[in-house]
Amino acid sequence: MLTDSRIVFCFLVDTSMPAEAAQDVNTGDEASGRDRNLSRSKAKRKTRPVKVEKSRRTSYLIFAGVIIVAVLIGLYVFSQPAKPAGSIGEFAPDFQLQVVTAQGLADEEVRLSSFRGKVVVLEFMVSWCHVCQQMAPSIAYLEQQYRGQDVVFLSVAATQGGATAESTAAFIRDNGVTWTHVLDSDNSVFSRYGVGATPTYYVIDRSGKIFTKFQGLVATDAISDAVTVALSS
Repeated sequence: MLTDSRIVFCFLVDTSMPAEAAQDVNTGDEASGRDRNLSRSKAKRKTRPVKVEKSRRTSYLIFAGVIIVAVLIGLYVFSQPAKPAGSIGEFAPDFQLQVVTAQGLADEEVRLSSFRGKVVVLEFMVSWCHVCQQMAPSIAYLEQQYRGQDVVFLSVAATQGGATAESTAAFIRDNGVTWTHVLDSDNSVFSRYGVGATPTYYVIDRSGKIFTKFQGLVATDAISDAVTVALSS
């Protein structure tokens, strides 16, 4: 029993230890402390690659997200239906056609883009069209009203339904037309503008863009107002 008491007592009370022994204990404690610090340092070093790996993974995810968003935007843009030719706000498709007069085809051609810088009232008509015949006096009136200003009146005559250069010349004679007519011999310009009914009128601004569009029997004031606005813009 006494032997056990001395062992417990000696372990608990360290003031009676010799100095050398205490120094050894302290040295051992310091070594243990250094070992613990070294272990902590190694542990810290081991955790650094994990942080770098997480940073790289985050960068990859951000990059992949940007790519996905860009692809989705591209798919949305390209999936939108294209505006048909002859749409308001779009540049008027250019063309070059042969002039037809009261005497028939002339040895002269007209290109639409040659009127850039001026307002163009572009009419699509066909010689047998009754509404075109009814509108002829109104267009003649407007042509006289804007004569001397930066306004050009131009009519594109179709060759559909039996219409020809000769029937177009007769239309010009019968209606006292004074503005320029050109013949769409293969109706390709009608197709490019998507014209499906006559008469169809486009007011084209100075830059060559379609300002507005009318179809059928149109009030003279409506066309006049559009031309006036296009001139001032």
